[in-house]
Amino acid sequence: MQPLGHALSLFVPGYGYWQVYRHFALIASGLERLGANTKVDPFSATIGVVLWSLTFLHYSAEPIFVALDAIELLAATAVVMYGQVALNEYWRVRPGPSVEERVLPTDWLAIGLAAAYFLSSVLSYVTPATN
Repeated sequence: MQPLGHALSLFVPGYGYWQVYRHFALIASGLERLGANTKVDPFSATIGVVLWSLTFLHYSAEPIFVALDAIELLAATAVVMYGQVALNEYWRVRPGPSVEERVLPTDWLAIGLAAAYFLSSVLSYVTPATN
């Protein structure tokens, strides 16, 4: 599949979950093939993404939704960390020259934007609304 088609296919309901499963299954098979100690369960990652997306489309300051947002954030963070730890292990145990671990400038930009969005969300819940 072409990269643009792959990205646009995420808008097909339910298909994005299948893609998450396939991506994590590919990571798991690579780790298994190399005999790595780290194991990845594609089903667990998919469940994490389902939890992540269940609360993605609501916008409310009601306490129940704030709690659901916290669960969403934890699920999203867990899935990303789960995959990244597995990918790092794959790059460590694969044959060939060692690969330097680094954070690229674009990664720092993404981290900064995510932090700014997080802070603005927290501040919107903490500060009282004015008319």
